[in-house]
Amino acid sequence: MPELPEVETVKRQLDKKLIGKTIESVEVLSEKQVGSDEFYETRLIGKTFDLIERIGKLLIFSFFGEADLFILGHLKMTGQIIYEDSIGTTSGGGHTLTENDAELPNRHTRIIFNLDDGTTLYFNDLRKFGYMKLATKSEVAKAKSNYGPEPIDPNFDCEHFYQVIHKSAMPIKPLLLDQKRFAGLGNIYVDEALFRAGVLPSRPANKVTKVESLKLCQATGQVMRESIELGGTTFMNFTDTGGESGNFKDKLQVFGKQGTPCPRCSGEITKIKLRGRGTHFCPNCQK
Repeated sequence: MPELPEVETVKRQLDKKLIGKTIESVEVLSEKQVGSDEFYETRLIGKTFDLIERIGKLLIFSFFGEADLFILGHLKMTGQIIYEDSIGTTSGGGHTLTENDAELPNRHTRIIFNLDDGTTLYFNDLRKFGYMKLATKSEVAKAKSNYGPEPIDPNFDCEHFYQVIHKSAMPIKPLLLDQKRFAGLGNIYVDEALFRAGVLPSRPANKVTKVESLKLCQATGQVMRESIELGGTTFMNFTDTGGESGNFKDKLQVFGKQGTPCPRCSGEITKIKLRGRGTHFCPNCQK
């Protein structure tokens, strides 16, 4: 599943490709992905892409001269945004890109945006959980209100982080995955941050000490910033919209490493299910 660093990588690449380009036509191949909006195509024709924002894993597309029209885009589990230039060169970001996905459009293509310079933006989604829905300014504000602060924000407050986790007896890992508390933290990066901080994923959040909380707060931001710098984590052939594979997977210390030696103590990395999520940790280093 694409996580915040992967979505941020896609956002940065789309910024370079979409801004200033005008939508000539839209083909909706699955009504579910546009919220069954019967006016979706006509409302977007002639609109020119402006800035792209991201909060958590939600992308927000704006348009020049349109103060009350946006697209809210979410890749969810299996979404892809694939950009094809005027000579047919493709690049993309999101879930698995296989040989069967190379020809566009394909059986998983749900929306096609045809742009004025002969380029095309495709939204593909195998399981149809993702979306590219139109939204008003107030709907965007409401969507943003569902997200807490992001650990990669330079102003992220570690005292606030401690106060939030100290109020809950929930295991620390699922608490960190709650987007209303902290935006953007996903399964991969929470496992890695907890390892760096030496905290067991199943530890009740209110049992994490203030010193440990500071280490964990810093680790959550560090691990995601490092991943963004490297283009994300490659699983199942993830490729960003520049056509380059993310390579943070080479830096992973516990995620997906079950049965291998811990890089810190040489004990064995363990994998369990915690609140339904595959969870990786070192029983010796994380207390």
